[in-house]
Amino acid sequence: MRQAQQVIANLEAQLGAIGSDLAHVLSTDVYVVSGDTAVLSAVWEVVEASGLSVGPHSSTLLGVACLGYTGQLVEITATAVVPHQPAEGTQP
Repeated sequence: MRQAQQVIANLEAQLGAIGSDLAHVLSTDVYVVSGDTAVLSAVWEVVEASGLSVGPHSSTLLGVACLGYTGQLVEITATAVVPHQPAEGTQP
């Protein structure tokens, strides 16, 4: 599902902007406008292919009636950590 791929790309960009990445995600909620098991499974396959579901974190997949914007079919909320990076000029 193309929209799920775009949502993950957006998430990766936002995580990158704060010095984090998908490997540092602690939990996710994946919302899909559908109650159809086949549609939910298709979105979950995209999530798994991205690597977002890998690792010791919780993830919830939810079928919902609608999301905030017209045409929006997928939304992912994520909680992630920003890895510690030593200040410039100091040793780890």
